[in-house]
Amino acid sequence: MTGLSNYSAFSFLNYITGQAAMPALPAVYLALFTAVGTDAGTGFTEVSGGAYARMQIAGSVTTNSATTTSSAVIGHAAVPSWVVAGMQAYDATTGHVVGTVQSTTSTTVTLTANAAFAIGSGDAINYSAFPNATGTSPASSSNGATIAFPTATANWGSAMAWGLYDALSGGNLLFWDYMGYFPWLPATVSAASPGVITAHAHGFANGDSFVFTTEYGGTAPTFAAGSYTGLQTVAGVTADTFSVTGVNTSATGNGALRKVGAQSIPSGVTASFSPSTFTLSLA
Repeated sequence: MTGLSNYSAFSFLNYITGQAAMPALPAVYLALFTAVGTDAGTGFTEVSGGAYARMQIAGSVTTNSATTTSSAVIGHAAVPSWVVAGMQAYDATTGHVVGTVQSTTSTTVTLTANAAFAIGSGDAINYSAFPNATGTSPASSSNGATIAFPTATANWGSAMAWGLYDALSGGNLLFWDYMGYFPWLPATVSAASPGVITAHAHGFANGDSFVFTTEYGGTAPTFAAGSYTGLQTVAGVTADTFSVTGVNTSATGNGALRKVGAQSIPSGVTASFSPSTFTLSLA
């Protein structure tokens, strides 16, 4: 349920228990979903058609010249178009963060300041829209670069979630989350028509979207009509309670819920996500 996919979680556990090396990760791509599935990476409905394509947000580019700490320019034989301002430059050969991308040409990347560490010719520079993770309980990383998709030539629908993959198409789902970085809230549900959801100081407004789950603990209520499956719409708001029109319950329940900032992307719109839009967070 949001966060690491099974693929990433299993890989990490096998790594920290000394059973296997972490899989190589040469490139990372951002995908948009109109419906979500399971942590196994199945059941997701990804946007398709209308010029949609996953956007590469990280990858490795080899240098063809050296850069000293008195220069802000990194040289490459060719700079891919996915390398954009705001990305972090990490020298995978030496293990150092060397700076933040300010601008690019067809063969050079200029940092916002001189390289923090010397870069050798032939070094592998990993560029990523996300900086190194920071913080404790939980540690997190939010995109530092603007991520822009191609202009939609058809209605892409409402994107309710996003995911990171290791391939432009197919591949392994690495991480996913709902749109909007909102917290999960504990909630109880009454037996009523409609069922009344209590979540202390939830801060929701009528018309907001949310999702409900028992994956983190709890027991789903018994439904007399409708259900809380999928994206739901808030109604009947008070400070601590709300309901969903038409969802009636015949037995109480509890679980967790969170607000979702679904994004409608009609034809002719360029979906562009500013820095700090996407946050990866782990305990």
